[in-house]
Amino acid sequence: MDIEKFDGLEEIEMIVPAIKTKQRIDRYIFSFLKNISRNKIQLLIDNGYITVNSQITKSNYTVASGDRILINLPRAEKNEILPEEIKIDFVYQDEYLAVINKQAGLVVHPTYSTLNGTLVNALMFHFGDELSSVNGELRPGIVHRLDKDTTGLMVVAKNDLVHRPLSEQFADKSASREYIGICIGKLKPDKGKIETLLQRWQKDRRVIVVSKFEGKKAVTNYETIEEFRKFSVVRFNLETGRTHQIRAHMKHLGNPLFGDKTYGGDNLKLINLPKNQTVRLNDMLKQLNRQALHAMKLEFFHPVLKKRMSFECPVPDDMLKIIEMIRQYEY
Repeated sequence: MDIEKFDGLEEIEMIVPAIKTKQRIDRYIFSFLKNISRNKIQLLIDNGYITVNSQITKSNYTVASGDRILINLPRAEKNEILPEEIKIDFVYQDEYLAVINKQAGLVVHPTYSTLNGTLVNALMFHFGDELSSVNGELRPGIVHRLDKDTTGLMVVAKNDLVHRPLSEQFADKSASREYIGICIGKLKPDKGKIETLLQRWQKDRRVIVVSKFEGKKAVTNYETIEEFRKFSVVRFNLETGRTHQIRAHMKHLGNPLFGDKTYGGDNLKLINLPKNQTVRLNDMLKQLNRQALHAMKLEFFHPVLKKRMSFECPVPDDMLKIIEMIRQYEY
C-alpha cells in the first residue's frame, strides 16, 4: 500500500444517510475526508482496505442509503524508511535524474508490510534527500515501477522539477518502454495488439485479470522475434502501464511468461513434453526462479536538458541461459 499516515487513525466508520443523488464511493468518501486524496482513497479501495456492508468494493460502486462503509487506514510512522547499502546498476545519471537497470528480486518501494530492502532504501543510501517528493515519503524519486522479479530500465527523479514532466510523459505515452519476454507456446498471430480492461481479482487482490465490463484500459503491442516448438521470445511495447499488464495479458492469450508462478508460467502441463524433458524444464524453472521478463529499452524527453534520451540494456544472463537451453534441446 502507498497510503500515508492519516492523523494516527486506524479505522473510520461511515453510515450513509438517506440520499437522492447517485455518487461513486470514492467521491463520497473524498467529500468528507478532505485531507486524504481521492487517488489514495482509490488505492485503499483497490487493496481491500475499504468495505461496504462487510464486502470488498470498487471505486465505481454507487453508495446507497444505509450503507455501512468501513475505512481501515494502515498506520505508518514517519522516518521509518532508512538508507541501505544495496547495489544499484546505474546506466546514466546527472544532477536531475538517474536511469538504472533494476535487478531481479528487488521491490521498487516500501509498503506498510515491507519497509526494508527496496530500491527506495538503496536510492536513499546513494542520494540522501536528493530525491523528488511528489509521490510521498514511501516513494521518493519513483516515477514508474517494475514488478519485484522483472528486471530492466527505470528512470528515477532527483527533484520535483523533473518528476512531474517525466510522469506526464508516461501518462501521455510520449515516453517509450520496450520489454522482452519468454512465453510458453506460439503466439497466434505472432504480432498484434492486446487491448482489454484489467482489474484486481476478487478472490485474490494481488492478481490482475482481464475483465469485459470493468477495470482500467490496458494496451500491449507484441511481436514474436524468435519462435520455437514450445516457446516464443517476444518483444512488448506498452501504450499503458497497468500493474502486471504484460503478465496478465499473456495469461489471457494462453501464453504466460515462463516462470511466472502467479499467472501459470510454471505449469509444465501447458508445454506437454515427455517426462525426461519435463524434468529438464523443472530444472530450468528453478534456475530462473522468476517470470522471464526484462525492460530492455527506455526513451523519454529530458525536462531540463531538453533532448530525447534513449537507453538500452542487454537481456540478463538468467534469461539468456534459458533461451540457449531452449535452442539446445529444440523445445
